[in-house]
Amino acid sequence: MNDDFAALLELKQTAPDRFEAVPAGEGHLFGGYTLALALRAAAATVADHLRPQSLHAYFLDPGLAGHPLTLDVQRWRDGRSFAVRQVAVGQNGGTPLLLTASFHVGEEGPDWHETLEVPPPGPDELRTDATMLGAIDPVEFRPVSGLRAEKPADQLPRVHPYWARPRQPLPDDPILHACAMAFVSDYMVVSSAQVLEAPASADSLVVTLDHAVWFHRPGTYDDWLLYSAEPASVAAGRGLARGSVHDRSGRLLASFSQEALIRPPRPPR
Repeated sequence: MNDDFAALLELKQTAPDRFEAVPAGEGHLFGGYTLALALRAAAATVADHLRPQSLHAYFLDPGLAGHPLTLDVQRWRDGRSFAVRQVAVGQNGGTPLLLTASFHVGEEGPDWHETLEVPPPGPDELRTDATMLGAIDPVEFRPVSGLRAEKPADQLPRVHPYWARPRQPLPDDPILHACAMAFVSDYMVVSSAQVLEAPASADSLVVTLDHAVWFHRPGTYDDWLLYSAEPASVAAGRGLARGSVHDRSGRLLASFSQEALIRPPRPPR
């Protein structure tokens, strides 16, 4: 896949509030890639002074890289302070993603957030883990827990927390920076929602159901950011994880959550 993040999110407008894109790569379409494309399509239809406030997305059908996507935007609200859009992403007769995004002008007021109790090692103290890249080559990862390839198979750590940044510098475009954060926020969240003492086996069915992101503060998303996710609940065949995104100084830039369907392997007949 191209490591130029801006090029990966290029959209072609084919009609008012309708866009097309051909996601790079082969095989299964990474959900964070679809999130980023949908957010960029939504942002293309709002006023320039508005910034992403939150997004809520449902993954409905499997998506394929290399196959054209249609992105149809519906305008639900256009106010002086807020705008709301819904984006239906279509491909091959299915709907890989249905996203609702809210945009806000940003206002003056108190500025407070929880601080990291124990700051982890910084990215300069860690090594890049090439095994984490897979289909998302434009991103460089440095896991706090160490390189997975150096761990015994039965002692693989959870991926979170990790530092990540795009391999290529991003243009000075706040929308593109928010799309980059949304892209990475989907990486390996499901693994944090699995019961740690009994992780899902290779034969388990694990499918992401929905994903949400809240953008708290503007930030430069092409510098190293710390992504941390923790399991919140596993019940009724579903696992929920909640996460956060901090910059090097410890500022909380965004929060995210994700729920996944987790089915154990069926016993042999």
